[in-house]
Amino acid sequence: MSQQPLLLRQVRIFTSENGLSEPMDLRVAGGRIDAIGANLPSASGEVVEGAGRILAPGFVDLRACAREPGDEHEEDLVSLSDAANAGGFTAVVVNPDTTPGNDDHAVTELILRRAREYGHCDVLPQGALSHRLKGETLAPMGEMSEAGAVCFGDGDRPMTSPRLLRRALEYARGFDRPIFTHAIDPDLAGTGAIHEGPWSTRLGMRGIPAAAEHVIVARDIAVAQLANARLHFARVTTAKSVALIRAAKAEGICVTASVTPWHLTLTDAALVDYDVNLKLVAPLRTEADRQALLAGLVDGTIDAICSDHMPVNIAGKALEFDYAAPGAIAIQTTFAQVLTRVHAGELPLAVALDALTTGPRRVLHITGGRVEPGAVADLALLDPTAKWTLDARSNKSKSRNTVLWGQELTGRAVLTVFRGKVVWRA
Repeated sequence: MSQQPLLLRQVRIFTSENGLSEPMDLRVAGGRIDAIGANLPSASGEVVEGAGRILAPGFVDLRACAREPGDEHEEDLVSLSDAANAGGFTAVVVNPDTTPGNDDHAVTELILRRAREYGHCDVLPQGALSHRLKGETLAPMGEMSEAGAVCFGDGDRPMTSPRLLRRALEYARGFDRPIFTHAIDPDLAGTGAIHEGPWSTRLGMRGIPAAAEHVIVARDIAVAQLANARLHFARVTTAKSVALIRAAKAEGICVTASVTPWHLTLTDAALVDYDVNLKLVAPLRTEADRQALLAGLVDGTIDAICSDHMPVNIAGKALEFDYAAPGAIAIQTTFAQVLTRVHAGELPLAVALDALTTGPRRVLHITGGRVEPGAVADLALLDPTAKWTLDARSNKSKSRNTVLWGQELTGRAVLTVFRGKVVWRA
């Protein structure tokens, strides 16, 4: 892809501080933003007309599965980077539950070396919180932090020991890394497959009660307060969880949270046809929960939108609902999914863009995301009206486990720039 000078004409620039600007030009040269203004000369290089389009900082995803090392047939760091770029993302936090798991500095270094070799995206490793992700003893978090891990957690595995969580929080506080947690009580969740409620009864399926999430949210907030350390709820799904996190923030407790596009756009009623692509690790909840999640984004209780991109091979989904592997690919469709709520009037565009750009950076305490002269050019040119279809031709993931396959979507990244280099164009 191109790394020549680039001039974007008549784009509306988004920043969390100022919202959307009036149309103006932005020039990229030498890997950085060279100038912003009206009627900039193009000099040499490529010129892209941006009328009607939005230029935002490159999106940051706080939760995605790379499957490398171990299950590269479902996804690897190259295909994940390509799918991320096509979704407007220039940085992605990858889960530690690979094979072997990222519970050692050598695995962290392997992930970062592989990502640097490809050079299309900042891959940000989440180090395992516990040895072998078993939730029994702490992993060498200090060594992984020095190697480049930006946060710690056990991926989709629940933290059953509050004592170990406290130790991890106190340890991570020393090198300013947040702990990510998947809030679920495995005893309450049992063998449930969907949200426990009228739809689980109607469909004859075992349910996961909302309490299985929010009792752990309440517990973990108390532990974070005790440890005086940074805790991030990797994906929240219930109204009660939102209320608990809102109250905790009001008390000054260091908690943050993210939400997936699935939980902003769908409810458990979408499971009426038993579509296994809607079987997710964190189940779809009720309409009241969905509305509470949207309200949490608007008032700042929820800090970020994460894709929760989880590739699963065809065999893993070609089973009855109870036995199918959970998860859906989403990193390429997140912007389009979120836009449905913007177009429906449920979510301000500025809030959605902040939750994809600056919000995740605040959670991680990482720099970048500036759209100003001299800043590194990590950018996403977005067309909120573009029509496209996710299919075998457009899909950049190695997997295709999504209910959106073959559907016409509205809104996409038409150009993604990483460190001044064009890494994606629609």
